[in-house]
Amino acid sequence: MRMTFFNPFYRALADIGYLDPLHPPFTHFPIALVTAALIFGLVAWLFRHQSFWITARHCLWLAWLFIFPTVLFGFMDWQHYYHGAWMFLIIVKICLAAFLFVLLSIGLILHHKGWGESKLILGVYLLGFFTVVALGYFGGKIVFEGVSSGSLAADTLQVKAGEKLFTENCSACHPDGKNVIMSNQPIIGSDRLANFPVFRDWLRNPRLPDGSQGPMPAFSPQRISTEQARELYRYVLQAFGTAGPTKPHH
Repeated sequence: MRMTFFNPFYRALADIGYLDPLHPPFTHFPIALVTAALIFGLVAWLFRHQSFWITARHCLWLAWLFIFPTVLFGFMDWQHYYHGAWMFLIIVKICLAAFLFVLLSIGLILHHKGWGESKLILGVYLLGFFTVVALGYFGGKIVFEGVSSGSLAADTLQVKAGEKLFTENCSACHPDGKNVIMSNQPIIGSDRLANFPVFRDWLRNPRLPDGSQGPMPAFSPQRISTEQARELYRYVLQAFGTAGPTKPHH
């Protein structure tokens, strides 16, 4: 089951046109900061630059702080898009994130105890670097290769749900993205697919280009909820959103 606690938040994002996961953009912050801490630490140790040790420590602090929003949004995306499924790559990422948090905490403790200019802290930086590389690698596998253990990726789940909605509600009049009632108003390439709010509003109140009521019935929230409309939009966009003329469909 999809965790309903976060649904209103994702719904609000969809209303302004943002349909993507929140976690990926935030992962760049700890990755970049841990990498920077290692570089500044190495330069400080090799050339005995005190100021570089201070910069490395600041990078470590910022990386530690950014762990929290990154993990929070990762948890939210996992619940919302993957239904909280315990998949292999997800488990690996959770373990690596926990290890990174412990590692960065140890680094901050070493700095506090006066070991912030030693080979030991460089070891922490190096381990942290390898950990964020592994996190990026497994994150990339989830995004670009899907998930293992026979589970479907989040986008696939939503597209499948949207396909079912399309078959049940739309396919009779719109086979293969066409329009059997008004052939000059196909789904293919329609400007009603510009973004989700446009698609949702048109679904609720379909109108012809001249503003008059067309043959397509209006789909109320009781018949197709906002969440279902978003799933339908993902499927229609993938199946019919890029080819053919750019015309509204009814």
